[in-house]
Amino acid sequence: MKRLQVLLLAALALPTAVNAESYWLIISLGTKTGANASLEKIEMPSAEACEKEGRKWEESLTHGVEARRRRFHCIKGK
Repeated sequence: MKRLQVLLLAALALPTAVNAESYWLIISLGTKTGANASLEKIEMPSAEACEKEGRKWEESLTHGVEARRRRFHCIKGK
């Protein structure tokens, strides 16, 4: 019984491996003059998901804003 307690305590005390990598989708919406009117950041599960959602953002026509005024960047965090 004591051996089981030691093993359980050791398992709880050891840190678990954590994936510290993160990806962030940064989206911006420009004004007619070319300045950025707004920026937003959204955490993504992977680089592929970030690119996919960024392309969706660029190509969408929500509220009648042209695609050429929409930009995105995928940033790898720590």
